[in-house]
Amino acid sequence: MAENVNVCSECAFDPFLGEQIQLNGRAVVCGLCNLTRTCSPLSEIVTCVEDALGKHVCVGTHRHVGSDGDFSVTHGESIEHWIILMFGCSASEPVVGAVCSNLTSFRRDDEYLKRSFTHEHIGLKWGEFEEGVKHGSRFFNQHAREYLDWLFEGLHKYSAESEALAVVRVLTPENAPPIYRARTCMTSSSVDEISADPATKLGAPPKALAGEGRMNPNGVPAFYGAFKRITCVAELRPPVSGTVVSGEFRLNKPVSVLDFERFENADLGLEPSVFDPDYFRKSGRREFLKYLHEKITAPVLPGSERNYLVSQFIAEYLATCVEPRIDGVIFKSVQDPSGSNITLFSHVVCVETALQWEFDGSHGVRGPRQSDPPRISYVNESLVQHSIAAVEYRPVDNVILENAKSCETT
Repeated sequence: MAENVNVCSECAFDPFLGEQIQLNGRAVVCGLCNLTRTCSPLSEIVTCVEDALGKHVCVGTHRHVGSDGDFSVTHGESIEHWIILMFGCSASEPVVGAVCSNLTSFRRDDEYLKRSFTHEHIGLKWGEFEEGVKHGSRFFNQHAREYLDWLFEGLHKYSAESEALAVVRVLTPENAPPIYRARTCMTSSSVDEISADPATKLGAPPKALAGEGRMNPNGVPAFYGAFKRITCVAELRPPVSGTVVSGEFRLNKPVSVLDFERFENADLGLEPSVFDPDYFRKSGRREFLKYLHEKITAPVLPGSERNYLVSQFIAEYLATCVEPRIDGVIFKSVQDPSGSNITLFSHVVCVETALQWEFDGSHGVRGPRQSDPPRISYVNESLVQHSIAAVEYRPVDNVILENAKSCETT
């Protein structure tokens, strides 16, 4: 049937596929709408569909249920489901039935799952990026730089016409909400130290004392805060009966921050066609942004600080390689689902210090260069001591199937 049937660009629905039909087809009667239009053979359309399906879906997983082991369950969707998504039309459109009836590599009685990634998929590119940063050339990694150039290309343009949706937000002393920062206090003397000098003890640490964090390596200070007190307390994960002291900070100069919550949902233009050979590169960024937000907010367990390397690398890229310069990032809180965190980078939270060096047996000192003061400052009389009365745990329970490789969430 497919050899003798032609399909016009209108009946193909997908704009990219329709454009290819217009470029390469010929004027004949469409077998689906019976109108004389520019068409391509149905067999060519089916070939395009099978090529795209092979990159996007695979046969669903099978699992035997019951003690006799003779009942098989397939998890996935019908091939019609995936074809409807590909064409962007309803199930009643003739092209769906025509294509399904002529598939040779996919069966209508099987169910299919979306592939996690293929060799062309952004997942592989991200894996190469992680591998390079963690185990390869960390400081002069041109491949990683090119990857981030692609990921953050046009960053300042996304939703820039709307202040309420802009991905890069300009926070000013007038429009920025209060920012809170907290520290865990193991002893009463720690509380006394903070109360004696809260601006210093709660502010970004000096370079010599700056330990590594989610967005900064050792020796490079950063300011970690939240827009609610309860959020910054929760982020510390204090123990029951523990003590936390928090204080309020305010911006005194504007900062440009990348809002990952907005970036994740930004309008990146029309969804590319699955028939486009360049589909994975075009759609990869859209798909990956959601994953990236999850990745940079995931808690890192003690002893696994190496997992900070990727988010540190991204933060340094944003602070040094993007024009106009990015001063910090906003991202969701894992510990407080209703809260958001903010990290301000070193160049806006610390002042220049004297430079000392030793060379060929001689010592030198140069006074600090003139620099702007930190763009965030402590609000006097804003200290609050929090005594942790209880901690709420929300486990996700999984039933482990003995002698099986997978598990079911209940």
